[in-house]
Amino acid sequence: MIKAGIMGATGYAGAEVLRLCANHPEFEVAVITSDSEAGQHIADIYPAFRGVYDELVLEPHATDNLLSCDVVFMGVPHKAGMLHAPRLIDAGVTCIDLSADFRFGVAADYEAAYHVQHAAPELLPRSAFGQPETNRAALEALAARRAAGEAVIVGCAGCYVTASILAATPALAAGFVNPEATIVIDAISGVTGAGRKANARTHYCSADESLEAYGLPLHRHQPEIALSYGRTLSAAGMPVAGDAALRPAPAHVVFTPHLAPLKRGILATAYLPVAAGVEIDDAALHAAYASAYGKSSLVATLPQGVWPKTGSVAGTARAHVNASYNVDERMIVAMAAIDNLGKGAAGQAVQCANIVFGLAEDAGLGGVACAS
Repeated sequence: MIKAGIMGATGYAGAEVLRLCANHPEFEVAVITSDSEAGQHIADIYPAFRGVYDELVLEPHATDNLLSCDVVFMGVPHKAGMLHAPRLIDAGVTCIDLSADFRFGVAADYEAAYHVQHAAPELLPRSAFGQPETNRAALEALAARRAAGEAVIVGCAGCYVTASILAATPALAAGFVNPEATIVIDAISGVTGAGRKANARTHYCSADESLEAYGLPLHRHQPEIALSYGRTLSAAGMPVAGDAALRPAPAHVVFTPHLAPLKRGILATAYLPVAAGVEIDDAALHAAYASAYGKSSLVATLPQGVWPKTGSVAGTARAHVNASYNVDERMIVAMAAIDNLGKGAAGQAVQCANIVFGLAEDAGLGGVACAS
């Protein structure tokens, strides 16, 4: 068994990692942490764990018991993961970070998006962006380094980012999209994406029976999406203008997130202008998506004319995608539905850990939604 720790195990994402590990064939959770609820049994906070994790008691984040783990899932907020990672890495512990702290390969990109100096830039060369369907080679390279004895870090893609990437990447990779045009993304999320601590926006009386946009004009996930799209365009031989010596230039993206009265789920819709001289139809577009995800165990391209919905992936690490071509406007409309705590956070973290530890990528992730 692979000894696992979970930092921030009382948060929604951390608790979801714990739930997934309960049925995982290899990851055995030995240490869970929470500074604010240290000393309590996890089953007293989440009664669903009663009879499964009765003896598991929360410890402070600084506990040395984490240093004896093989892997630690870091479900702590942005800016906290990079403070804890150095001592874990020095102890030989591989880190799977669910925050944004290791998603950017360049410290300046992180600092521009999050307006804080990166506390551990020396660890960025040990990290890889954790979105398996579009960055598998980098994760497999980490797996080889870990197998050789090096502790490594995965900076798991965020929930909005994952849905946006999965929706658009096949069209970008196929060379269908104008690399200089602006891509517009509208994404709708459930309230758990805001975390366990309630605020005025996520309070039941504010969120119920209401739909609102937020994070305008430049949400912090926009740069992450733009950089991922830029990498895909560059790999497809359609780089956007810019200096690619350091990294491919970001694509032009307008991203607007919305909060919906749902517990969990994200539906992202990307509007992709077709490149001049490119002639496609719905059949060719659908074929590109079916080919891109044809070998994926967790991402499914739906039949033509069937559109993703969050209920079909709720409670899972799965994603449903599809796309349509608007001939008159020469615009591809691409969609992805995920569970923001599943494929958007904990499920993808476990998927990344599976790859890094040489396991089947869907180990422990075989569940299907109980909804429609």
